[in-house]
Amino acid sequence: MRLDLANLCLMSITRIVALTMTLTLGATSAVADDVAPYPVRDCGKFTTQMDLNECAAANLQAADAALNEVYQQVIAQQADASSKKQLKEVERAWIAYRDKECAFEVGPRQDGGSIWPMEMSICLEGKTATRIRELTRLRGCAAGASDCNAH
Repeated sequence: MRLDLANLCLMSITRIVALTMTLTLGATSAVADDVAPYPVRDCGKFTTQMDLNECAAANLQAADAALNEVYQQVIAQQADASSKKQLKEVERAWIAYRDKECAFEVGPRQDGGSIWPMEMSICLEGKTATRIRELTRLRGCAAGASDCNAH
């Protein structure tokens, strides 16, 4: 029984360290990229896991709304049906990648406990913020990225 309890404590400590590193790296990344390209709630003021989960979910929802907005702008600027079709395919593939990558990084829900929803939301939000910045750079590129990138 002691071994199981020790392993459980070690796993919990490992998750806390990983979460702290994720939050620290996220903060560093946010500073490097300036502010998030959408309104972000300050989750640091919450103390219960339920409130932290809800706050992280709200930030993810804001990121998803901003992603949809910039995506709609970029797709509307595409010059032809082929470019629009390609961008739609890329975006669908990116969403599948994001979801699977975060599922891999965060781990299975059944192993994550009450912190799992927050960890998943933070992961998805971070990847979504990066994608928003990528798509924002494509605004005004009528023929996709090749229209804006020098080869």
